[in-house]
Amino acid sequence: MKKFALFLVMALTIPAIATAAKKSKMKTFNDVYIYAQSSRNTKIKGSATSLSTGITKGLEAASTDPKDIDVMLYYGKVDHSKTKFFTLFSPGNPTLDIDWEKEGGTSPYCKFEGKSDDPDAFYALKNWKKRNDTKLEKLDGIDFDAATAEQISGLTVADSYWAKDVKVGDVILFEMSQNSYEAGAKGLIKIIAIEDDPDPKRAEKKGQGQYQRINMSIKFVK
Repeated sequence: MKKFALFLVMALTIPAIATAAKKSKMKTFNDVYIYAQSSRNTKIKGSATSLSTGITKGLEAASTDPKDIDVMLYYGKVDHSKTKFFTLFSPGNPTLDIDWEKEGGTSPYCKFEGKSDDPDAFYALKNWKKRNDTKLEKLDGIDFDAATAEQISGLTVADSYWAKDVKVGDVILFEMSQNSYEAGAKGLIKIIAIEDDPDPKRAEKKGQGQYQRINMSIKFVK
């Protein structure tokens, strides 16, 4: 009887331990590059990143599987700001009534139109079948490198869908949209560097934010 009781306890305990371990699984991605809007449609660059894989895509590729895109990058004025800065933002934002007019519309969303040879704007952000509402919040006082899966899972994300005026060293907490393939998953982004496009054809664009890119590290907790 004692052996049976021990077996029963182990049978109940082991799945619980396995479940807890699964919830705390963490992936780390380094050297994840995301480009501002002037490279939004470039196949090998792009402005749309999956936080669960660390892969960045141009709008055409992203539009074929928008559930995989969690964050985008824009350089310019946002939310009635007087100055231009880098903003990481989610493809969808339930707190805004978005005006998609390219000029005078809601930045940054209205700036992510399709290609010039795409008259029906098939690849434009406004026409994606799904737009993930990824929550994003800049944090102070957190050590990205030392953060564990358990710590990150225990953090609460504000009801915010963009991180404005991001700079080198910033750490951003995120939570995946219910539309996402990884709904409810959390993680951290660290801004490692803001760089010029290394393409020699864009040498004359150095220092112009809309042509620059951000190098990020990502901790993704499933």
